[in-house]
Amino acid sequence: MKILDKIIGKEAPKKLMDKSPCLAPWYFSRDNPKLIKGDETLHWKTIGSHGITALTDPIGNSYALISMSWYVLAADDSKSFLIWNRDLEKTIGLQTVQILYYESDKLRPIVGWDKTISQMESKKKIIHFAGEPAAKFEFSFNPKEEAMKFDFPDEFKKFGEFILLTELENLYDNSEPDNYWHNTTMLYINTDSGWVFNYPQDWFNKSNCDFMYQWITRAIKNPKTNLIHGQGIRIDDFVLDETNRQYFKKY
Repeated sequence: MKILDKIIGKEAPKKLMDKSPCLAPWYFSRDNPKLIKGDETLHWKTIGSHGITALTDPIGNSYALISMSWYVLAADDSKSFLIWNRDLEKTIGLQTVQILYYESDKLRPIVGWDKTISQMESKKKIIHFAGEPAAKFEFSFNPKEEAMKFDFPDEFKKFGEFILLTELENLYDNSEPDNYWHNTTMLYINTDSGWVFNYPQDWFNKSNCDFMYQWITRAIKNPKTNLIHGQGIRIDDFVLDETNRQYFKKY
């Protein structure tokens, strides 16, 4: 075995990445992320031509409609999930992040969902449920801080640690104003301790990537090595080094 493989770990990257938050519609499949309502496994289905994804049961009821760029993280028992939007409001200063928590057994069928889909197809950053979330949490993060602490609701603590990928305005004090620096960062969230760590992706943000065409989509920490694995659109899969800001290896 190569030395690099020993450092990164034996777990196949795909198997590891499947445990990360799923970005709609790119990483959704019929049964992923897996959710169970009662004794039935719910299914994800693409609707229309605008990237809307529906959560349905075997007899055709729809319980959720999700537009592009929403993340879903299912609990280990597939009976609840967190959902949030990647695209934050562009503002200078504190950035507000909202995460919603739903329980599968409490989801209700959407009435008139075809009309709702028509309305969603003309908008962006929209989700639709036939009821309110069981819990929700908002926190305001300062892009200049390396870490901040928050008191997450008890319902969130079953999800442990996960990475929220987004763009934060004012992420850098750019000492080279003639060079554009992008603002993608990983917010590493520990719901038990309440700490949120800020890992700007320097290797990507200060590169020559086409940021309208290439972007980082999801990431997860390998529990065997504590190194973060990541994926993106039109970029190679990668592993970060111990700083969590520079890449260690591209696949």
